[in-house]
Amino acid sequence: MNNPSFHKITPRAIRIWQWSGAFGNLFFFILPVGYAMIFGLSGLHRWIAGGITLLVLAYWIFAVFVYPFLTWKNWRYAIDEQEIDLKRGVVFKKRTLIPLSRVQHVDTREGPLLRSYDLSTVTISTAATTHEIPALDNVIADRVRHQISTFARLAEEDV
Repeated sequence: MNNPSFHKITPRAIRIWQWSGAFGNLFFFILPVGYAMIFGLSGLHRWIAGGITLLVLAYWIFAVFVYPFLTWKNWRYAIDEQEIDLKRGVVFKKRTLIPLSRVQHVDTREGPLLRSYDLSTVTISTAATTHEIPALDNVIADRVRHQISTFARLAEEDV
């Protein structure tokens, strides 16, 4: 890909990641409760339990309100006749080039949360691993899946 035209993921993905982060990180609130149950809440232990609670709350707020936006802002994908280019990452940037001649099959999937927002995830399977383009509009996800499938067939015929 010389000059790929990258596409962004729908902004509705932020909501999905916020819900996922909100419920997925609730278990961290067990830490201060567990500490209080083990050591009690007297003297210094009250301050330590309070500090742990504040840290967990700060992390939870970051995971729900900041990280999903940063993830969405940094997710890009491009597809052409030769390869699929995936760019993502907040702290550590990752760029993956998937040659279409290596694609074995392409799927779309959606869970209850994605379905409620009319979104799907495209999964691209190669012999080595599976890659994902998350939270695309259903129509776009079908179009991307069909486009990858068509290009993969053409790449297979060229080999």
